[in-house]
Amino acid sequence: MTLSVSDIQTRARERYNAVGDDFYSDQMLRDLIYDGQAILAKEGWVIEKTFTTPSVADTREYAYPATTLSIKEIRYDNVKIGKTKLQDDPKTDTSDPTGTPRTYGLWDDTIILFPTPDISADTIQIRAYTHPVDITSNTSEIEVPEEYKEDLIAYLLMWMATKDQNVPLADRYQVQWDAAVFRAKKQRKKRLRGDRNARVTDAYFGTDLIATRNFYA
Repeated sequence: MTLSVSDIQTRARERYNAVGDDFYSDQMLRDLIYDGQAILAKEGWVIEKTFTTPSVADTREYAYPATTLSIKEIRYDNVKIGKTKLQDDPKTDTSDPTGTPRTYGLWDDTIILFPTPDISADTIQIRAYTHPVDITSNTSEIEVPEEYKEDLIAYLLMWMATKDQNVPLADRYQVQWDAAVFRAKKQRKKRLRGDRNARVTDAYFGTDLIATRNFYA
């Protein structure tokens, strides 16, 4: 079942007996859902997305997709290309080889294709672990995998109890939340060793997006 932000809010309110209680506003709960997803994403790389953009002839540099934390792989025209060191860049002051890219380098939140593409409209596909996007509506979908949605409710309840100065209850939910974060960290290690899918979303990105700081697998 695909849960929305509203579903998580409702379940947290019902469990805390706070349905219709303005003490816990929708905005507060949206912010908490975002924060919880962000922690899981940073600690466990639990959000996976696939981005595509067309190549541009004679353009070899492409900005990271927005919210990228780490790049898993890049494919050019459906063929996986290898990551290489910047010292292997074939471009010099006098030459800039063009053709079908077979490797790429990374620098300053930029993907550099080697050699430079000589054709426009070939598909560049990037599989990445990402940060969640900001939540602006109760109808937004939850981005973390199903296995963590119950933990998001615990995260909300932890902060609802904290705001209510119910320290024993807040501590109880914090234990549950800390266990979820620990589990996410263990899953991250598995992802570094293999290709286990968490959540994959197809999206388009352009080369004019603001880049985000990145660390790589």
